[in-house]
Amino acid sequence: MTENNGTIVLGGHRHRFLDTGGSGPILFLLHGISCSLDFFEQVIPLLSTSFRVLALDLLGFGGSEKPGKAPYSLELYSSLINEFLAKKRNPGDSDVYGVGHSMGGKYLLATEILFPGTFSRLVLSNTDGFLDVPGWIRGISLPGIKQVLKKVFTSQTVASKAFKTAFHDHQRVNAESYQKNLTISRDKEAIETVMALNRNFKHLDLSRTGLRPQLKRLTLPVLILWGDHDQYISPSVALTVQKEISDSKLYIFKDCGHAPMLEYPEPFSRTVTRFLLDEQ
Repeated sequence: MTENNGTIVLGGHRHRFLDTGGSGPILFLLHGISCSLDFFEQVIPLLSTSFRVLALDLLGFGGSEKPGKAPYSLELYSSLINEFLAKKRNPGDSDVYGVGHSMGGKYLLATEILFPGTFSRLVLSNTDGFLDVPGWIRGISLPGIKQVLKKVFTSQTVASKAFKTAFHDHQRVNAESYQKNLTISRDKEAIETVMALNRNFKHLDLSRTGLRPQLKRLTLPVLILWGDHDQYISPSVALTVQKEISDSKLYIFKDCGHAPMLEYPEPFSRTVTRFLLDEQ
């Protein structure tokens, strides 16, 4: 595997990406909030034996630019994803698969709705987009409150405790990956992005944007993955996702939290590969 880590300009902004190369079908990995493509680092070597793996740091996160006043929306993120895949696809590439974790799952769904036919199959891991978030939550992004919360959320104590709850057993995670991703979650500029997303929530919500009812029109096969001890997004939400996406299957990882790709990299990679390649 020869990895190409670099930068690419999308929508006028510099983005960090990874490309493992190879001749296999494209598998695009998309991380969640306060994360980066490094969240997948334990599964990328495993998945690259069957796929040409592409991964991207979303605008505002990881090694990508973090413009505080960008018009963050499902439309913006979908257009950036569409542009990235268009630039990275080679002539003759047919199938493009997508794996989205948490917030990344919501963005992949929005992309497929706004740019139909982008993906042949999707895997949604502990996906965001199906919770009803009250309007008052935007209050945490008011200037005075924002500065207090930014200091709190980036502190070693609070960030460590919050990150630990992403896992059922954090000691199961590779120690180096655990520390790297914890450090990424404390990035002060990324916290600013989180606040900006919160302020723009009506433009980033599947229901408020009118995209959620369109999920029933999706015709591509979708695999829904969840951890049975997810403390961030309840496993009960997985049943809602399965109900709203017609051609979908659900697989629950036992003794697992919000991040199966880090707690169980080999079973995660095996489950994803079998589904995407339609193996029994």
